[in-house]
Amino acid sequence: MHIIGGRKDFQATPVEEIWHNDGDQVLAFKRGELVFVFNFNPSRSFTDYGFLVPEGQYEIILDSDSPLYGGNGLNDDSLVHATQYDGLYAGGGKGWLKLYIPARTALVLKPKED
Repeated sequence: MHIIGGRKDFQATPVEEIWHNDGDQVLAFKRGELVFVFNFNPSRSFTDYGFLVPEGQYEIILDSDSPLYGGNGLNDDSLVHATQYDGLYAGGGKGWLKLYIPARTALVLKPKED
């Protein structure tokens, strides 16, 4: 609630699906500037799982695997995640955001402010 409470008209912001994979049980979507990533898989964690998002740098603002929420703390939430260039998508201003997503977790990321 704290994350979306400070965003003006967040309820009116459209949801844009970025990725879904039923086999992996992974879902990602964008709402406003925020990127939401869910790994519903009960046993598989994923390394370097990629999503196409607007180019830039992103920081984690919520990690359900954080010890703060009773998780294992498998991510270093202080890291800044930069998109990786892909010439196929450069015209659309998108790059690959690659993340480690532990099993049964949710992440919320936002573009890093300079």
